[in-house]
Amino acid sequence: MRETPSAILLGDGPDPLDVLSQWPEEKPLAALVTARGGSPMARWSILSAPKGFKHPKFDSEDPDNRFERGKRLEPEADPETPPFRGGHLLALTYELGRRIEPKAGLGSMPAADEDFPEGALILDCPSALVHDRSLGRWWLVGDPEDHRELIACLEIKPQEWTEKPRMTPLMPETSNQEFADRVSRTVDYIHAGDLFQANITRRYSAAASLPRRSDRRAFSASLILESQAWFGAHIEIPTKTGSDRTLISLSPELFLHYDPNEKMVRTRPIKGTLPAGKDPGELLASEKDAAELAMIVDLMRNDLGRISEPGSVVVESGRVIESHPGVIHGVAEVAGRLRERIGLDEILRATFPPGSITGAPKIRAMQVIDEFETVPRGPYCGALGFQSDCGHMALDVSIRTLDLVPDEGNDWPTHHIRYGAGCGIVAESDPEAETLECETKARLVREFIRTQCTHPEGASIQ
Repeated sequence: MRETPSAILLGDGPDPLDVLSQWPEEKPLAALVTARGGSPMARWSILSAPKGFKHPKFDSEDPDNRFERGKRLEPEADPETPPFRGGHLLALTYELGRRIEPKAGLGSMPAADEDFPEGALILDCPSALVHDRSLGRWWLVGDPEDHRELIACLEIKPQEWTEKPRMTPLMPETSNQEFADRVSRTVDYIHAGDLFQANITRRYSAAASLPRRSDRRAFSASLILESQAWFGAHIEIPTKTGSDRTLISLSPELFLHYDPNEKMVRTRPIKGTLPAGKDPGELLASEKDAAELAMIVDLMRNDLGRISEPGSVVVESGRVIESHPGVIHGVAEVAGRLRERIGLDEILRATFPPGSITGAPKIRAMQVIDEFETVPRGPYCGALGFQSDCGHMALDVSIRTLDLVPDEGNDWPTHHIRYGAGCGIVAESDPEAETLECETKARLVREFIRTQCTHPEGASIQ
């Protein structure tokens, strides 16, 4: 077994959300932060100052320009230490799926995003602070040369904003009627036998004044705290003009989790949503929602089967009802034993994009999405996560994800905010009900930010 990177136990310390919000202004930051316990796969937070980044290519013959730099997922030496001990943080856009499978679209590829020219970004993070939410302990991992500066990032004093940032209301870019029409046309395709399910989304947008890194970090920390996200993230992407593009994820959904000790890869798709306060039994009894999740479970079984040992793929949980702040969800869990000599490239080729945000069958569902959705999804419906040098890997499904795009040279706004929400459409879907579900998901984020921001003229966001 190969030697693994260092991991030093530091002990108790501040909450990782406080560390995120007060990270030194001059230091870049890439952070995966879980806001609460309750899930063994959302136990750890990772905060790192990336040393650089690259845009990997699937078709590259140069192993240094692929996802794993020629490395394989291998067992770690000591399973009691953190799953991340230096490695990469990953940001993958939905459009990466079109590059993996060119047939998964009816039109030409969307124009390349200059920050994600190949649909993906890998951040080089040889060292990091890692927090164990279950035990409340901090670890220092990776390159010892970075340890002193990282330890200094824990020396903080809790503080509050002196002035709330300004932000316009988060509004849909398409009308409710237009979205309902897309749902209706998708149902027509399903009745015609084209497919079983498609996840149709719509984009929301707003303008905000968040000029400093510290403003955006405090904004992220407050949203992750309010949402109590299991798979929260704050990823800063340097742009050509020098102002960071920032991704903020409040995701409750796990796409992939790989534990090299047991060699199992897991996925936990979500399908079916009701507002918090509703009777969970109502969601559990819904045949429509149960069928929606069952289709995606079957799709994910097939996807994992392409990279797992024959006969090892199992449905560990067919359907349970989970409570999250603001909503309740139907969730399943599928796992398989990864075949020998399988790396991240092969895993993504077999499984990306996540089935819960495409539909089934996947390629036809992506073609329908391409027909009806007028703007690229970008980081929304992609995946954020890490690949550790010690063999662990985890990615979320980047739902409830805000994309803060800088508006250069202006005092107001400094950033345009993009946000997406969508629904799984099946034969029994009612366009009005699906539109209401989509609005329920968007309303969650509106509520999370309502107390954190003010309208440009000073009024609270409604």
